[in-house]
Amino acid sequence: MNEELEIFLEDCDDQLQSMENALIEMQNGNIDDDAIGAIFRAVHTIKGSAGMFGFDSIVAFTHTGENLFDAIRQGDVAISKDMVSLFLLCKDHVEKLIEAVVHGEELDADEKAVGERLTAELNAYINTPQEIKIEEQVSSEVQVTEVFKWHISIRFNKDFFTTGMSINSIFNFLNSMGKILINHPIIYNIPNLHEINPMLPYIGFELLFEDNCSKSEIEDVFEFIHDDVDLIIFKQEESSRYEDLLATRKEEELKSELISAGFTSKELFSEEVITQEKSVEVVEREQVQVVSQQKTEKTSKKASSSLRVDSNKIDILINYMSEIVIANSKILSLVESEDEEEENSELHEAAQNMKELLEYVRDGIMDIRMVQVGDSFNKFRRIVNDTSKKIGKDVEFVISGGETELDKTVVERISDPLVHMLRNSIDHGIELPEERVASGKSPQGRVDLRAYPDSGTIVIEIEDDGKGLDKEKILEKAITNGIVHPSANLSDEEIYKLIFEAGLSTAEKVSDISGRGVGMDVVRRNIEDLRGTIEIASTLGKGSKITIRLPLTLAIIDGFLVQVGDTKYIIPLENIKECIELTPKEEATMGDNEFINLRGEMLPLLNIREILGENESISRRKNIVIVYFGKKSVGLLVDELLGEYQTVIKSLGEVFDKLSGISGGSILGSGEIALIFDIPRLIELKSRVGIQV
Repeated sequence: MNEELEIFLEDCDDQLQSMENALIEMQNGNIDDDAIGAIFRAVHTIKGSAGMFGFDSIVAFTHTGENLFDAIRQGDVAISKDMVSLFLLCKDHVEKLIEAVVHGEELDADEKAVGERLTAELNAYINTPQEIKIEEQVSSEVQVTEVFKWHISIRFNKDFFTTGMSINSIFNFLNSMGKILINHPIIYNIPNLHEINPMLPYIGFELLFEDNCSKSEIEDVFEFIHDDVDLIIFKQEESSRYEDLLATRKEEELKSELISAGFTSKELFSEEVITQEKSVEVVEREQVQVVSQQKTEKTSKKASSSLRVDSNKIDILINYMSEIVIANSKILSLVESEDEEEENSELHEAAQNMKELLEYVRDGIMDIRMVQVGDSFNKFRRIVNDTSKKIGKDVEFVISGGETELDKTVVERISDPLVHMLRNSIDHGIELPEERVASGKSPQGRVDLRAYPDSGTIVIEIEDDGKGLDKEKILEKAITNGIVHPSANLSDEEIYKLIFEAGLSTAEKVSDISGRGVGMDVVRRNIEDLRGTIEIASTLGKGSKITIRLPLTLAIIDGFLVQVGDTKYIIPLENIKECIELTPKEEATMGDNEFINLRGEMLPLLNIREILGENESISRRKNIVIVYFGKKSVGLLVDELLGEYQTVIKSLGEVFDKLSGISGGSILGSGEIALIFDIPRLIELKSRVGIQV
């Protein structure tokens, strides 16, 4: 797929999402001119872009929709909820059309039938007589029947061929709008054969185009390649503009070409033009063009502040950056290992400066990967809308914190789990309107999706005001399925987490949305793969809240290096509260307990040596690194504190997938391997052994 086609797909995706968001707002009763205008622009842009590539099936279908929404904009057709639902189906069909043409495939018979049915329904709205005043009808008819002849002068920038676009696609699209009366190629700029560069566009075109459209609508045809063409457009009846055309193009042969092709006559050119002298009027127009060009350049400079970059290129940069970080660690290790007698202060200073600069570059590259979650969250509006309507529920969907930024990879991988949990909230959580009224609630349920940063992590919450989770029912089902022993004494939180076990479902009947006990175990696994955690809080009859905590990024982190036995470990710096020494006196006070009194509060401890089977350390000193995740804290018993360390996270492979508490590894400057602690898993491990953290 070439670059231009990729841009086309991305642009269409943005336009379709904008269209869907506006339609969902309309379904919720927010029908205004802005929403109607947004949908019209989206349809119009997709049609124009598709026309540039010669995707006639997309052009034909979107043209019908564009006509209807243009009539809605003009007030000739009144919009209704049924029409909004129809446009949502049309949006889905356009997606299918785009997917088919891009991959060179044909729609199947069923989807073709869908397209024909949707086209017929759109045309039915357009052809339905409307109650409008006679004066408005006459005015409308005059506007529609008035036809103009437009002169379009086209020259191509030198890089046009690199776009992969075809001028024939433009001509075809113009003919689909109106009719090209004259198409005259300009060939006098073609050099001698031995001087020709096949990558340069030497030919230009002078067109006479007939239609009832405006100048801006013609310009929209070239919108997708507006940076790669030089256009001059005016009405043929504006005969004085031909002088401007000659003055602007500065092509001596153009005058005779225009006359011989029938665009204009010799008598319409003034003597000043014939003798290559410019009239005062032409000079003034050129000055206006210069000012206009300067404005365009300023606009272009402003637009250039935003750059669309392929995420794969950023991934490559991050991989290289990771290797540079490891190499720099080796350099720092060598510098610090120098004998004091041979110590080179300038080398030390240069190494430290390099370290700081690498951190700036690293942070800059990682920041490029950060995207706002709002765009991803907005795509869920349609899912919530369709799901609730399908099962007869009225649900208000509220998104907050859309400006929160998260690594693009994390955003993409969290999308499916969020979809599953949203559907569960609607299907299992929110009651039917009559049930809500009977229990004293509003007939309309509410589902909140919010995101916010917290303690070096990103928190995503899904909260509903439905019937909540029945913990007795969940526990009973878990015991029946053999997931939990009948004698087990579980906390409320542990019972709620049982819904993430495979095969457990409390649904009374299976629907095509949920109820088979599959999916939530996959949700938990996907979130844990992202080094995140998931928690559930619920109140029977009031509602439930699912809280997901995720790391900001998955590639490079700031860590703290420690040693336990013979192995070095890295603790993510964002999870560390403080480090303290465990004195012999405090250790004696502990006895056999696995906690200490830290400033009047009980702090649970995890003995890393015992958990991971490390050898005894020769160091007599013991240290506690106090870590936290969310609202829970634990003290990690380690032997030595080795200081901060910039960490590149490397996967340990499938062999270590079951190693609880370890999220990956890193290569130190010495060449040693250090394991990276998974703090959320370690805290969860401590919770399971019976001490409240």
